Amino acid sequence: MSSIDLHTHYSYQIMLPEAIAIVMAPKDSSRKHGIFRLTAPGGMSVIRQCPQRGFHPHQQPLDGGPIYDHCSDVYMNPSLKFDVIDLR
Repeated sequence: MSSIDLHTHYSYQIMLPEAIAIVMAPKDSSRKHGIFRLTAPGGMSVIRQCPQRGFHPHQQPLDGGPIYDHCSDVYMNPSLKFDVIDLR
């Protein structure tokens, strides 16, 4: 996830801890998407304290872990029917 992705997702995950980020990578031939979540408290703390904007590097969390993890508890079900509603 880019730094912009991290800051955007932080605002969702702070309100809804189970929120996930689905990041699409159409030019990456090794994988087309990833499903991620900021680590708590490590990654959440790093992003909460970051005042920078735009693309920039982040420090590693104080606990030594990653800023975000791949969501291994989320899976894709191609037969599931759903509607996406944009509430903007």
